[in-house]
Amino acid sequence: MTNLEIAQLLRKVAAAYLVLNENRFRIIAYERAADSIEHLTSDVKDMWDDGKLEDIPGVGGGIASNLDELFKTGKSKHWESVFAKVPQAIFPLLLVPGIGPKKAYTLVTTLKLDNAKTVVSDLEKAAKSGKIAPLEGFGEKSQGVILESIAIYKRGQIKENRMPLPYADQIAQELIAHLKKKGKATRYDVLGSLRRQVSTIGDIDIAVATTEPQTIIEQFVSFPHQRIVDQGTRGATLLLTNGRQADLRVQSPKAYGAMLQYFTGSKNHNIQLRELALSRGLSLSEHGIKSVRTGKLTEYETEESFYKAIGLTYIPPELREDRGEISASLCRAQGRPSGLPDLVELGDIRGDLHTHSNYDLEPSHDLGKDSIGELLTTAERLGYEYIGFSDHNPGITNHTKQQIVDIMKRRRLAYEHQYSSWKDRVKGRTHYFLMCEVDILPDGRLALPDEALEYVDAVIVSVHSAFTQPREVVTARLIRALTAHPKVRIFGHPTGRLLGSREGIDADWPAVFEVVKQHDIALEINAYPERLDLPDTLVYDARNMGIRFCIDTDAHAAEHMTLMRYGVSVARRGWSTKHDIVNTLEYNKFNGWLHNKFESS
Repeated sequence: MTNLEIAQLLRKVAAAYLVLNENRFRIIAYERAADSIEHLTSDVKDMWDDGKLEDIPGVGGGIASNLDELFKTGKSKHWESVFAKVPQAIFPLLLVPGIGPKKAYTLVTTLKLDNAKTVVSDLEKAAKSGKIAPLEGFGEKSQGVILESIAIYKRGQIKENRMPLPYADQIAQELIAHLKKKGKATRYDVLGSLRRQVSTIGDIDIAVATTEPQTIIEQFVSFPHQRIVDQGTRGATLLLTNGRQADLRVQSPKAYGAMLQYFTGSKNHNIQLRELALSRGLSLSEHGIKSVRTGKLTEYETEESFYKAIGLTYIPPELREDRGEISASLCRAQGRPSGLPDLVELGDIRGDLHTHSNYDLEPSHDLGKDSIGELLTTAERLGYEYIGFSDHNPGITNHTKQQIVDIMKRRRLAYEHQYSSWKDRVKGRTHYFLMCEVDILPDGRLALPDEALEYVDAVIVSVHSAFTQPREVVTARLIRALTAHPKVRIFGHPTGRLLGSREGIDADWPAVFEVVKQHDIALEINAYPERLDLPDTLVYDARNMGIRFCIDTDAHAAEHMTLMRYGVSVARRGWSTKHDIVNTLEYNKFNGWLHNKFESS
């Protein structure tokens, strides 16, 4: 099962408990575990294999026990018994936007919709024939909204349909640019998982600090949309033309910090924060901090002042995932060691080592779009000291070993010539490394003969095939490739995942990381939108082992090099500082590391 399927299963349990009027803390526990697993960037089954289920925020002993049974037998007897107590037809309705467990239960039982396979279409027929409006608590408006929601569901735009981070960011920036055309505001921010830079995003949430809330709201609802879902005095919700939902929240500047913190989340982070505050006689909300003893509410203009009032230093949004950031912030506030790290910044990056040019070396995979000169010019514009050209290796099925060696030799001469020409023409100062992205074959061999390695500075090794091999086979395969040659310096997009379309490979990552550390190989954090690989949870684990990373864009066009910030976001979510990232080193030091001649501090 995928993480999303497991999260949906846990929400199904929570929904059943809600219908059965179970203890609300049990319901919250399941919802919290579902949120954690949905946003988790490691495979839950991998964590089960490693005995780390209870390391997932929100997954306690009871849920872990049921997950253990699920992975062993394919089902949980306890969960099956819970599901048996409620009508099965309620569960498909939970995928329809706007229909929660209790509403689904009322509709199913009152209208006698007992077929789970046809319940959505049966509900649609009931709405069209006017059978919902007379029900207590509904009415004509609710009936119309249900019909619209079913239409959205049938187009595949269900609420679990998530998008990669960069695409969500682009939509949010378009919305913010539209808002800035009218009305006075002091700040515009994204909220929720987008602000925390989670790899996939559901809805778009935006906050605005303003003294003219109505003007901002009117400007927001003038953005192109399918319909206005909701509009009030403190915000609005739109269903955009692309089927995505966008929410706006407005707040006065003097209370903006509290609102920004509250709606950034994560839910698990905020739960821990509230518990800490309550232990100090304080109650937190989106409006500010209230004294439990006196009832006095204090507003906060900034998040920094909000966290300080609880006795904490500011916690960057990327770290707010209940991974120990609150205790680390306490340590830092008290001047003790083991405090929050100073996270890597985009401005710390000095080079991009994974780019593909249009030089045709008859590769195993796709060529880049732009010339060597265009990539160099982009690197210069971005302020980089160096760039790595990592074209795919020549195809091994249509070339002999000697042909591959000859191709690599010609390539080196061509790059030297084109670099010299570019440098003379534009007076460029960016250095280059001639590299190659080499396939890790199914048996762990490299798809480039040793003789050809003479013509590169270093290689990035990556998996591009046989993604479903068993764990022990994959692990042995990776270790063989990583130790195949001293010029293996970077492990590219290590899990091989493609967000929304392909799960990552199943490897014994601690064993692989141990080899990476022994050979001082950098794990790549690939910033390409569909990859964002290595996932942040594995970045966190690898960093704790003292392993270094290289943040790259895997650019197949010069414009892709501007995606670097998303790789930096992944690194930050993994608690990385610039000292953990090899391409924050200045040119001479990086050159020494790449050629195994220098140990950076």
